[in-house]
Amino acid sequence: MQVFLSVILVVASEILKKRGADSAIAKSAIDVSQLRSGWVWLSVIAGIGSLLCWLNALRRIRLSVAYNLTGLQHVLVPLGSWWLLGETIGSRQWLGIALVFLGVMITAPAVAHAEEKEHA
Repeated sequence: MQVFLSVILVVASEILKKRGADSAIAKSAIDVSQLRSGWVWLSVIAGIGSLLCWLNALRRIRLSVAYNLTGLQHVLVPLGSWWLLGETIGSRQWLGIALVFLGVMITAPAVAHAEEKEHA
């Protein structure tokens, strides 16, 4: 469960960063005034929350098992960008999203099995 929460918080962090970047009027490529955006600070909080969940998950599950589930980020960030930010997703990107999702679903039972072994 901690892995999934970590993934959701990473996705939230990325979408919030995009909102923050879009709301800021940067004068140059490196402009600290972008840090004034509340969206950016919410993304930092979500990122820290994700890190804490990830560290907790790694105490219970092998990295080689847990890391496979982070592929969901490559599914959920584009979907969230499409749904929440109105970004478009082309047919090749939809195909890629489907393939990544399929890969995660193939490896997900190994995570569930690893968590069951830890709790037994």
